[in-house]
Amino acid sequence: MFVFSLRVVTAPSRRMGVKALIEALLAPTRVEPGCESCRLYEDSGDAGTLTLVEEWSSQDALHCHLQSDARKSLIATMEMSSVAPVIHLDTIVRREGLEAIEHALARAETP
Repeated sequence: MFVFSLRVVTAPSRRMGVKALIEALLAPTRVEPGCESCRLYEDSGDAGTLTLVEEWSSQDALHCHLQSDARKSLIATMEMSSVAPVIHLDTIVRREGLEAIEHALARAETP
């Protein structure tokens, strides 16, 4: 799995415009082949900070997405950031859920 994330910090006067620009990408991105998840987060401690997180089943699917018209909106979003945007592309080799917590708790209880 490949996770693309983009964090932008906006001036209060631009926040709603930037948020609307990103929100317009969510539904079309979610139906693209290979998109596992696409979400927008607001920092509860700083309403001007928005983070877009996309999960992709393959690097090819992500590359196709980045070569689509969505790229233009992402670039516009980055240009509206008050500070340099932060972009990450993470490769997830393994994903665990509740079993990881159960395993950690079981190890903590073992003397």
